[in-house]
Amino acid sequence: MLLALIAGQGWAGDGGSDEPGSNTTAAGDESAWMGDYRIRDARGERELKLVRNGTRIEYRIAGEPIRVWRQTSDGVELRELYPADRRMVVYAPGDLRTLDKVPDWAQLSGLVDPALRARLDTAGNASAFAQPLARYRGADAQGKHVELDWLPASGLPARYCTGKPDSSRCSGGDSIRLQGLTQIPVEQAFTPLDGLLEIDHADLGDMEMDAFVHGLSHAEHSTH
Repeated sequence: MLLALIAGQGWAGDGGSDEPGSNTTAAGDESAWMGDYRIRDARGERELKLVRNGTRIEYRIAGEPIRVWRQTSDGVELRELYPADRRMVVYAPGDLRTLDKVPDWAQLSGLVDPALRARLDTAGNASAFAQPLARYRGADAQGKHVELDWLPASGLPARYCTGKPDSSRCSGGDSIRLQGLTQIPVEQAFTPLDGLLEIDHADLGDMEMDAFVHGLSHAEHSTH
């Protein structure tokens, strides 16, 4: 469940979040955090680059479209970028509501469900990536042992892993591990949209003869 937001369409369930700090950064919107992660789930091990400021979140995973969520006055918008095809598919906030796929902003932003973090007990402090680090230990809703190393300043996990129910240690290695963290100016952080043809998700059904759209449909069906 933790990594459901990374798989498939990159959506994280229904309902937004008003978690304190869920849409803020230490330096505001002028800079963005960029984290390089190694993630492990049912699909195997992959690398994720997460880029985030106060109103925008971008996920980059090899072999998948670049996904960018943005807060607007009407809600959260999703853009799936295909730079090689010079296209992007836009899911307006209304599209996501109709599809019942409005993301949990706090989980998108910090990878870990805030409700899970609230269940855990503090287990000491340290430092990592030139930041203070808080250690959390406990169990999830299924009783599985959880270890979370959290960077409060950036609002990102440094490490997350789970074990068997009633266990006192993780098993199978880390599900999330941060490998590098930087903070850079916003204009250098996010993937440029210049030159990408914008296609509304609502219009895809009328563009079946378009080679790019046909390829999208084929790719979606092949994953189910």
